[in-house]
Amino acid sequence: MSILRSLLKELQERLEAETPSPSAADVAEAAESERLNVTLPGGVMGQLKQHALREGRSCSSLASFLIEDGLRRHHSLV
Repeated sequence: MSILRSLLKELQERLEAETPSPSAADVAEAAESERLNVTLPGGVMGQLKQHALREGRSCSSLASFLIEDGLRRHHSLV
């Protein structure tokens, strides 16, 4: 058997032996953090943007902090 055929056969065997890649749902389920899409009224979004700019952070980072802080204040988080 030629070297190229031997290498091709070895590569095919390795590819067949690999486990399939996890689906997006599997990855999301296993993640410690999850993504959430939220629609905000224009005025609230404007306030969020201004506040984030003042603090030098992204809107998503500030929104995440505010949600966690609100839940803690209502004793929903341990």
